[in-house]
Amino acid sequence: MEEGRYQIAKRVSWNTMIGNILLTVVKAGIGMISRSSALVADAMHSASDIATTVVVLYSMRISQMPPDPEHPYGHGRAESIGAKVLSVILIVVGISMGSSSIRQLISGTLSVPSSLALWAIMLSIIVKEGMYRYTVAVGNKINSPALVADALHHRSDAFSSVAALFGVVGARLGYPVLDPLAAAVVAVFIVKMGIEVFRSSLDELMDAQVHDGLREDIHRHAISVPGIEHVDEVRVRQYGPHYVIDLKVSVDKQLTVEQGHEIAARVKGTLRETVPSVGDVLVHVNPYPDRHDLV
Repeated sequence: MEEGRYQIAKRVSWNTMIGNILLTVVKAGIGMISRSSALVADAMHSASDIATTVVVLYSMRISQMPPDPEHPYGHGRAESIGAKVLSVILIVVGISMGSSSIRQLISGTLSVPSSLALWAIMLSIIVKEGMYRYTVAVGNKINSPALVADALHHRSDAFSSVAALFGVVGARLGYPVLDPLAAAVVAVFIVKMGIEVFRSSLDELMDAQVHDGLREDIHRHAISVPGIEHVDEVRVRQYGPHYVIDLKVSVDKQLTVEQGHEIAARVKGTLRETVPSVGDVLVHVNPYPDRHDLV
């Protein structure tokens, strides 16, 4: 299964990487020819997409490795680390682009881009939005944080192209200051996206609880197992593409240890069958009615 996830992600990443290489060359070349700082900034954003896709490929390659003595829970967190590296790249690129735009605004070296820049930007918007939809669909399907983060990078590139479009159109209508101003807006988009990706990956690394809906589903499936008198506590954390479930349940205190163990095993099997993307389930058994919720 892990090998299959990696091969799917690898195919998606290579497809988008080739597209980004072509877009970078086209936008950078036309940006310099048409004298559009917004388009050049947009080209830099596409170039950063190439670097982040490499990060995604490497992190997913590590994440699909099996558990070993030093990593008994596997290597799934590599995808979260990859998403964090990606977010840092986004923030650095955004700050660099923003400072360059501000320097241009302060110096007053403004120019009016040619109409060729408009065609390049519209092409970028269409292609990058297509990349976003393609990548996020696959990322959600295989539950890959790194691939979803890369998809958000494509979406931020599409947004930045929209901002660049407004800048070039404004400059051609007689307001040349809008071109570098649009580049600054592009930079803000990129930094904002980087911060959002960073916060999301940080939650996973800090073992933040997943959404309530999933915990409610786990509670419902666990209480349905014969022999379970009460579900005392449900804890769920994400570990790469998988969920790790820690469950406390209560059974009749008159049962033997072996019987309690069998019920716990049935709970574990039920959750593995009914809850998607379960990596591991730990079931702690308490006596009922004298359960100890905090044990």
